[in-house]
Amino acid sequence: MSVWFTNPFAMIEDGVIWTNDQADILNPFKLFPTNPWLKIVTSLWLDSRLVVIPKSRRLLLSWLMVFLHLHLAMYNQGVSVYFVSDKEEKSDELVKRAEFIIRNIPDDKFLKPKFVGTYCYLDFPGLNSFIHGIPMGADQLRQYTATAIFGDEMGSWEKGRETYMASIPTIQGGGRFTGVSSANESFFKDICFDEIK
Repeated sequence: MSVWFTNPFAMIEDGVIWTNDQADILNPFKLFPTNPWLKIVTSLWLDSRLVVIPKSRRLLLSWLMVFLHLHLAMYNQGVSVYFVSDKEEKSDELVKRAEFIIRNIPDDKFLKPKFVGTYCYLDFPGLNSFIHGIPMGADQLRQYTATAIFGDEMGSWEKGRETYMASIPTIQGGGRFTGVSSANESFFKDICFDEIK
């Protein structure tokens, strides 16, 4: 189990990470699948500070990124993670996913840190680490120092370029930026295919 601290996918393979599939009324709570491609994406994320992935729906990429960022915050000290969506309410939904995941990890004091969840915020007081949900926009990110930023559904953001530009100091300072979305005609698509104007 100590491998959990350094290998987040081991937690998935050990069957302790759950998702909430709201489309399945009969069986909404499911173990995170151990699909090989999800393991490849996890390795890519661990090895890269800048990751953008075009996706289709129902691939569990948003859930995977929420979990990977949660893992970063709950097993490291002084980590500040920002979940960004087009609206604050959607960012709160991402924070709630992280809280759902950690609530369903077995209660072992050594492996599961204390946490406090509130609107748009998941705090790990013993570690001085947190996850904060914020809406898109340059001003929202500019005032913070981030260890990691996760942008969900970036292809639908009106202020995708501004939000990304505000995150550049995080990347240059050694932090990470991750974006996933359907690759609509947008700044997100330009990043994915190296077509930034």
